Amino acid sequence: MTQEKLELEARKRLGEVKAAVLDAIAKHELSRKLQACIDSMETRGISRKSTEISRTMASQELADALNAELRSLKVHELCVGMKPESPGGKTQFKLTLQLPGIGAPATVLSEGEQRAIAIASFLAEIRLGKGRGGIVFDDPVSSLDHRRRWEVAERLSVESKQRQVIVFTHDIYFLAILEQKADTNGATLAKNYIRRTSNGFGVHSQELPFDVISTKARVGQLRQMLVEAQKAKKDGDDDRLRMVTTSAYGKLRLAWERCVEEVLLNGVVQRFGEGVSTQRLKAVLVTDDNYMQIEAGMSKSSKFEHDAASPVGRLPIPDPDELSADIESLEEFRATVDKRNKQGIAARA
Repeated sequence: MTQEKLELEARKRLGEVKAAVLDAIAKHELSRKLQACIDSMETRGISRKSTEISRTMASQELADALNAELRSLKVHELCVGMKPESPGGKTQFKLTLQLPGIGAPATVLSEGEQRAIAIASFLAEIRLGKGRGGIVFDDPVSSLDHRRRWEVAERLSVESKQRQVIVFTHDIYFLAILEQKADTNGATLAKNYIRRTSNGFGVHSQELPFDVISTKARVGQLRQMLVEAQKAKKDGDDDRLRMVTTSAYGKLRLAWERCVEEVLLNGVVQRFGEGVSTQRLKAVLVTDDNYMQIEAGMSKSSKFEHDAASPVGRLPIPDPDELSADIESLEEFRATVDKRNKQGIAARA
């Protein structure tokens, strides 16, 4: 009975602090789990394994593949060699970058050269692999010079014929290069736009930025802006109407410029292009009427690109019907010249 009494007293005392005891147990369990996570993220084991693999798996085949990738990226001055080592009486080899002078790669090579080596190393690994799984690049040409961007685009477009290649980039220039290389190499290119909106980050849109789409697609976006302008007028929202209309004429000016490059000159000279496509000249014919239409369209669109000197000088914005007529004028010009280009090619073939 004495033992029972002591047990009951102990339970009573525990009951008084039960919540605190359970809280302490929960905290100790959480601490144990967090420590296990920390231990599992310890990198020394990964580093040791990486070193072991690099020493045991390095082969002349890998060195040759890496040198081939460096040549494809036009990094001719860099070369990888096999360096023998004999730890514990075992002959091993590791890949070493043969550099001019003495020093670690980070102290000798530029940031762009280091990026090119990283890309070449990755491509060499997948070249030797037997799988055909997709690969993902995040801004692969950051820090690369103008010439090497073309080489990376060439290499990725070729690789995309063997496996899916996904490239994330904010570099419109590189996107234009990828598009040209994909067309040259017969690769399929699908473009998607991920942006930030009022709904948050990473919002996907089928519509690409205005800067990278064709004249015909730009006309489509301008027609959407026309719908916004018409709604603003219907609602009596003059500020919104002015903002949308002014923006539309700014984009209409850009669309005329793109139309000259893409349609009137048939892509003979392209911004971000490697050269002049003289064969495309067979479709080119510029008439006096063409000149006057372009001059009129550009002049009118440009009026709304500039800030007025004072409120007195502020131009009245065109009515949505007038904006519609100006958009359709561009589309009519595009369609007419495109049809004439096809006839010119047939006549000069």
